Amino acid sequence: MTFPLRPAVRGKIGLLFGIAGASGSGKTFSALTLAEGIKGENGKIAVIDTEAGRALHYAPKPGDKADPARGTFDFLHLDFPAPFTPARYIEAIQAAEGAGATVIVIDSMSHEWDGEGGCSDQADQAAIAAATYNGDFNPRKYEAMTAPSWKKPKQAHKRMMARLIQTRTHLIFCLRAQEKIKFEKVRDERTGREKNEIRQLGFMPICEKSFMFELSGSMTMHPETPGEPRYDLQRKLNHELQQIFPAGQRITIDSGDRLRAWAETGEDRPPVDKIADGTRNLIETIQDAPSEEALQALTGAEATIKQRAYLRKNRSDLADRVDQAVQDALASFASDDMDAADAA
Repeated sequence: MTFPLRPAVRGKIGLLFGIAGASGSGKTFSALTLAEGIKGENGKIAVIDTEAGRALHYAPKPGDKADPARGTFDFLHLDFPAPFTPARYIEAIQAAEGAGATVIVIDSMSHEWDGEGGCSDQADQAAIAAATYNGDFNPRKYEAMTAPSWKKPKQAHKRMMARLIQTRTHLIFCLRAQEKIKFEKVRDERTGREKNEIRQLGFMPICEKSFMFELSGSMTMHPETPGEPRYDLQRKLNHELQQIFPAGQRITIDSGDRLRAWAETGEDRPPVDKIADGTRNLIETIQDAPSEEALQALTGAEATIKQRAYLRKNRSDLADRVDQAVQDALASFASDDMDAADAA
């Protein structure tokens, strides 16, 4: 495989922007204000609402026109109940894109990690299932399965992130935040003995630990200063974004307008590679095969045979990835059989 190089040129991006905050910090209003500026004159906002319709508090009353200056906005509303799986978040985003949205507010993204059916819940349920036999729950087995049970949820989160990065629509993520503390061992100067000391970490977003740093930009707000980015809390704001979001100043529609200009400065992105997208779907289906028999049925299906033949002829790089996915799946089934034999 060759690795082509070309002169670096700045390109346009689809925004992935995160706003975290505790209740009362103004994250939903700030996200909608930002979206109003990003959409410009001809754009359309959609809100994916996991909060039982709370975003509708910012919609105009029947017969009224939206007035952002008074806290109401025009937007499409998508009610998004549990389960909050990573795959369903992608489906919801695609539905909003299909409805013509050019900027999408996801409120809240925290449920993907910590909500019903989210990654943490999936891992816990998997550990409980592995520790339960004939209705009897084994606490020791549960503890032993806590780490292995994270394999599939982490994979699902990883898949979601890969798709988010490829999204052309501008996305704004609202995330809940909670105060965190950390216990640290320190030496008592008087006695010379070690003791536990509590260190305040401030408000931290509820999400996968690297999520906020994988975005184009992110910030955390505080209830004491609603609507303002806090530079003493977790954030990812490069020099240019710091000019758009100065410390101590509330987010405005102009902030969104400037953010859109920042994201859309550069050459156009290449068109979507539909063949690569189809290959990714096939690979994920292979990875999700529950048994070797199911995998054989999938790889033996006429559509799969045709797809793999096309890739071998026209896209050998993608064909190699599919072959590797099949080999990895077979190896995983063999490993599972060995583990079952050892347990027996």
